[in-house]
Amino acid sequence: MIESKELKKIKKKYGESFMRLCRELFPTILEQEGKLEEILLLTFANNSRTLGEDIKQNYLEDDFRDFIYSKLRARNLENEFYIQKNPYDIFTDIGYDLVECLTEEDIQKFRKYYEPNETLCTFNGGRLNRCIVFFAVKKNVDEIKREDFKTPRREDEYGTSVMSIQFNRFGMCTVSIKNRYNHTVNNPDATYGNDLNRIAPGLKESFVKLLQEKYNLILNNTNIEELHIPNYVVADDGRYYKYNVEMNGTYFCPGNIIIQNGEPKKLENPENQMLIDYFILDLKNKTIKMYENEPEDSFIDAFHDLSDTNIKVENEKEKGIRVITISSNSTIPVVIKINRDNQIIEYENQNLKQVGDYFLYYVQACKSLKLPNLEQAGNLFLGANDCIKELILPKLKKVGTFFLYSNQGINNLEMPMLEQCGESFLRYNVFLTKLELPNLKYAGDYFLAQNGGIKDIQLPNLLEAGQDFLFNNEVLDNLELPNLLSVGDNFLYVNTMLSKLKLYNLRRAGDNFLYNNHGLTKLELHSLENVGDCLFFYNDSLKKASLPNLKRIGDFGFFYNTCLRDIDIQNLEQIGNNFFYNNCELRCIQLPKLKKIGEKYFSNNKYIKEYIDKLKMRHEFREINSCDIATLDKLNSLTVTDMNDVNNVEKIFSNTKEKQ
Repeated sequence: MIESKELKKIKKKYGESFMRLCRELFPTILEQEGKLEEILLLTFANNSRTLGEDIKQNYLEDDFRDFIYSKLRARNLENEFYIQKNPYDIFTDIGYDLVECLTEEDIQKFRKYYEPNETLCTFNGGRLNRCIVFFAVKKNVDEIKREDFKTPRREDEYGTSVMSIQFNRFGMCTVSIKNRYNHTVNNPDATYGNDLNRIAPGLKESFVKLLQEKYNLILNNTNIEELHIPNYVVADDGRYYKYNVEMNGTYFCPGNIIIQNGEPKKLENPENQMLIDYFILDLKNKTIKMYENEPEDSFIDAFHDLSDTNIKVENEKEKGIRVITISSNSTIPVVIKINRDNQIIEYENQNLKQVGDYFLYYVQACKSLKLPNLEQAGNLFLGANDCIKELILPKLKKVGTFFLYSNQGINNLEMPMLEQCGESFLRYNVFLTKLELPNLKYAGDYFLAQNGGIKDIQLPNLLEAGQDFLFNNEVLDNLELPNLLSVGDNFLYVNTMLSKLKLYNLRRAGDNFLYNNHGLTKLELHSLENVGDCLFFYNDSLKKASLPNLKRIGDFGFFYNTCLRDIDIQNLEQIGNNFFYNNCELRCIQLPKLKKIGEKYFSNNKYIKEYIDKLKMRHEFREINSCDIATLDKLNSLTVTDMNDVNNVEKIFSNTKEKQ
């Protein structure tokens, strides 16, 4: 088909790719001059020229075609039946509890359901001043675990297990259904496309009635997302806008547009201002700032005083990018490269030595970061970025919490001087296979947790690690941490392939130490003194363990170690419940210093338990389960010549030997 006047207008507003898509999908509609253009102008803002590519890349051609054709048909958007039930009863029917929050305290009660880095801005306070706030919580919410959803989806079971449903009190009353994942997923404030009836039939009508009767508000339907396109939001004018970043319910869009409380706004002075991701570059006043009261990103700290600088913006049309250069006589030029949607794709600053919190946290398209002199970074450094594949920071010594928290693409990371990292360092990364941090001494909680690809890790100087260290890695088979002194709970939790482990100096460990490991057959921990519950829980291949300085074991120690036969724990003083439950091979154990033991020890043990049962038959040993120290001392004073003679029982807890 030759380009008609209408197609030329579509091309001018939305780009050539979108025009070609329309020519392919809507030949019949294009026979009616102006009809398709009319529908498009009412439905899609032209703030970005990538709409065609975005539809194709997400395989939405069929959905888009059906969506446009549906606009041609007169439709009755109301349900054909009248809903008698109120929203509370409807949610009860589908397995939720619905609560309206009337005070700030009511809102804060729901914070507990959100991960620290996924909390709603609703919890920051003041939301009730402009919104009516409900929370819908699934009745089995405690059974739905965040760690079970490695690839979050907006409408998956976890994302919809806790939803905040909010209505504007002033202006146009529209609904926002906020997701439990928050900004971890695309457009979290439009869960189910803000269509209440997708949660349950008739829910919208029931809320319409409630809002009218209780608040005298009329619910408007303009912001319903009938067609879901990633990184597009429907504003209160009913049109789809592409956005780069969502922060606290505010959408920062290409074309210098910001959507706040559903209302699209343009920058006040677009001739001299540029919206770059969520930063406003003012070429006239020489400033780079955040918008209004949004949380500050420490990226702007490097640009507090640009008065003596020269700011130059150059177009590289063949590459589809613009290059911003900020230079002065006293510093090395800073270079920022942005794509055609005004997203930062490259940043180079050789002057930067320290950055604070939230550095480029919400910037998602950045592929290259050059900070060769950076020495320290605060919390949430590039927390939401998943485009960087390689990061080299040769002088970095310390990073805060959530460093590259949700990056799932990086495959090369070099930080040879790093000494300390906070919680959730590179959590959820799946492509990194090798990591060398030769100077790292302190690692916070969740270090490389859920990193299923790490096969080679070198941490020769690590002294201390928090909980969930390398949690749920199923490919690592060899680990040596020669200087490690202390670890928190869940150390190497479910590392099923680990077959070699060397921890020469480890002294303290929390709960679930080496929980559910199936590869280790031998383990020597000569310095370990204290450990929590579930030591070696379900390590069904372990045959030999040497822990000569261990003094205390919590509950479920050596639980279900079916192969363990040789063990050295001769300095053990205290044992919790269920010690050596279901062990089939242990024949000899030495516990000369034992002072206290819990209940159900040696349950189902084939060789040792039967002799303990014989002891209980004797009057003076009936209270063995009471952990009476005097009773245990009597046990330790016994001698034996024949294991089968109940009157000549060897020290069951000291030098037990099977009769050969």
